Order: sequence, then structure tokens, then C-alpha cells
Amino acid sequence: MLDILIIMNNYFHDVATAVLVAAAAIMWVLYRRARTGGHEQVLALRNAYPSLSTFARWALVWVILGGIPRALTFNTHDLGAVHSDMAYLIPAIVVKHVFEVAAVVAGVILWQRVKARVIASAAEDDA
Repeated sequence: MLDILIIMNNYFHDVATAVLVAAAAIMWVLYRRARTGGHEQVLALRNAYPSLSTFARWALVWVILGGIPRALTFNTHDLGAVHSDMAYLIPAIVVKHVFEVAAVVAGVILWQRVKARVIASAAEDDA
């Protein structure tokens, strides 16, 4: 039963990572449109920002919390699933984790820029 829970956690951890990346991709597209477009594109960004931020926050929380048991069982359930004749998968696992860390860092930077743009556009509307 514990193995099933660990495997389910690992799958949900991957899903949370995908949700985080998807929210960032949508935010990036809206941000680019807001930078080059008119007031309607800025409003679209402002309207989407709270919902996308909520999705991203919860996904990041799950990535962190779900990552704890995943890290603790990594040798038995991730690397343990790799048989000696499948050792070529180890670099792929490393690349996957490098990508995931880079995506989180890029997402944090993106969110800071978007937040600044949303605050600036709200101030412009108030003026």
C-alpha cells in the first residue's frame, strides 16, 4: 500500500509541475501581449493574474511538499525503477530535474515582472 501511495505522490508531483509550467506559459503569453498591445491586453493580463497566481502557488506548494517524500524514496522508486540495462535513463532524470528547477526560477522572475506591470497598470487607471 505504501508503494502505491508513493507512486501516486510521484505522479501528482509531476502533474503539479506541469500545472506550474502551464500557468507560467499562459502568463508569459499574456504578458507579451500586454507589453505590445493596447489597454485591452493589459486588462486581460490583470484579470488573469490572480487566478494564474493561485494555480501557480498551489502547484508550487505541491511540488515542494510532494517533493519531500519523492526525494526520500528517490533511490527506491525513481532510480530503483531503473534496471541496470536501463541506466541510460539516469541522465534523462537529471536533465528533467534541471529543467524543472530552471522553470521555477524563470517563473518567479516572470511573476515579479508581471506583478510590477499589473501594479503599474492599476496605478495608471487610478490616475
